[in-house]
Formats: sequence, structure tokens, C-alpha cells
Amino acid sequence: MSNEKDLAVTKFLERPENFSDLFNGSLFQGKQVIKADRLENLPGESALSFTDKKGKKVSVRRYRDVIRKASGDTAYAVFAVEGQGETHYAMPVREMLYDAMNYAGQVKELSERHRRERDYRDSAEFLSGLLREDRLMPVITICLYYGTKEWEGPLDLFNMLNIPEEYEDMKPFMTNYKVNLVQASNVDPENFRTDLKIIFTLLSMAGDGKKMKRYIRERPEEFGHIPYETYDCLRELLHVDKWRKADQENGKGEVDMCKALEEIAEMAKQEGVQQGILLAKKVIRYAQEGRSAEEIAGICGIPVDEVREITE
Repeated sequence: MSNEKDLAVTKFLERPENFSDLFNGSLFQGKQVIKADRLENLPGESALSFTDKKGKKVSVRRYRDVIRKASGDTAYAVFAVEGQGETHYAMPVREMLYDAMNYAGQVKELSERHRRERDYRDSAEFLSGLLREDRLMPVITICLYYGTKEWEGPLDLFNMLNIPEEYEDMKPFMTNYKVNLVQASNVDPENFRTDLKIIFTLLSMAGDGKKMKRYIRERPEEFGHIPYETYDCLRELLHVDKWRKADQENGKGEVDMCKALEEIAEMAKQEGVQQGILLAKKVIRYAQEGRSAEEIAGICGIPVDEVREITE
């Protein structure tokens, strides 16, 4: 994703109420599982060092987009968000590595504490670095996809594997890894209590300027004053590149969204037209190559009738 989108999304999710609402509204269907007042910041960088077989020290570093710790009554859980503006075809492996490094970091922290306190009771605990009763805190990662096209990548590790037919019997013994994909097309905006409701609603309308304008004009009070973080997030996610921010700020960190989002809607409409032209050119090129309407429809992901309409 671009630096501008990265910064806009990160800034929006810095608000604890927005971060908790993302998980509550998407994974938990609106149930208030994560409390905003119990969130604590965690460093986005994860580092892991180990010695290989040759005795050489190897270091691995990874950077999370947004990560928080949510305290419970007796323990805590870790929640992280990886933002994606484009499909990432290795996302299961990428998120699996991030989560594994977090678990490894927890093991290292516990081990170092036990070594300082010298509270191991036997050689098994000493060698593993953990006591029998030690437990790790759960890590949950969301892949927040805000592209205007549907996600095309794998959603679990098994979808990335090429398992030979003669080895199908090994599959039950393999560990899968699932991606918690969150995008406008698979969430219900009504499950959100913050401006995420507006963001997901408008993202689902990307490319349909008329529908977006109608939605905005029917809700003048709702769009009258929105925090600047929401405005900036929408501006980036809906591909509006040039904006006069200073003229629209009112001193309270809010902006008049009605006029701003109408411009966003118009630009989204124009972008939709451009995408339609590119699609038509692709269809015509395949038709000139002698491909059938059914084959073109499969390649381009559109109905056969639409292919015939373009070629005719």
C-alpha cells in the first residue's frame, strides 16, 4: 500500500475506539468484545535472533502496521491489523510469520524472567525456558483490505500449497493458517459504532458516484462534521490525490464533509468510467485473438452477456 494510505489508516486506527470497533464490528458481528479503554500500545517492530547450525547469529525483523494489547481481568490478548490496498498473494505466510514472531517474543520474555528469578524446578523447565504452568497470550491479526477490486489471493495456507496427489493422506496432519480478511464486501456496516460504518459503506460504493452522492445528501447531519482522521482516511482510500486541507479545517480538527465527499464521489465516478474503458479494451483484444465469449468472461471475471455487449 502507498505511504499516504498507510499513514491515513494508521492515524485513524490510533484512536482506541476506532481500533476496537474494527474488530468488534468485523470479527464479532457488533458484539463489544474489545473495550477501547483497555487497549495499550505495543511496538510495531518484532525482532528475533537465533544461532544457526554453524554458530552464526541470525536476526529477523518484521514491522506490524498497527498492534495493540487488550487487557482482560486476569490476562491480555494481542490484536494486530495489516492494511492492504492490493491483493497480497502470500498473505497467509506473511501473517503466520508475524504471529509466530509475536509468540516467540512472549516465550523469550518469559524465559528471560525465569532465568533472572531462577525459579526453574527441574531440567525440563530450564531447557524449555518455560514453567509447566506458563501460558502465552493469544494473538489475532486482521488483514484490512481496502482495495476497490475484490480480493483475489489465498485466504489460508492450504490454498497456497501444491500437495501431490499421492500425498493427499498427509493433509490431516498438516497445520493450516487462516487469514482474517476484512473488506467492504464481507462486513455489515451496521455492526460498527464509529466512522468505520461510513468508511465501509462508501468503500462498497466505490466507482458508483451517483449512489455515493445520494447516500451523502440523504445524511447531511451525519456528514456535517466528521473528525479529520476520518476525512483523511476516506480521501486516501477513495483515491482523491489533491485536496485543500487547510481551507476546510475549522480549528476543532473537523471538516465539512458534505462538499468534500461529493467531490470524492465525482472522482470515484470518473475512476469507474476509466476502469470500464480499460476493461472494454481488454475484452476486445481477447476477442480479436479469437477467444470465445465464455473464455473471455472467465478471464475478466464478468458475465458472458456483458462480453457480448462489448464486442457487439
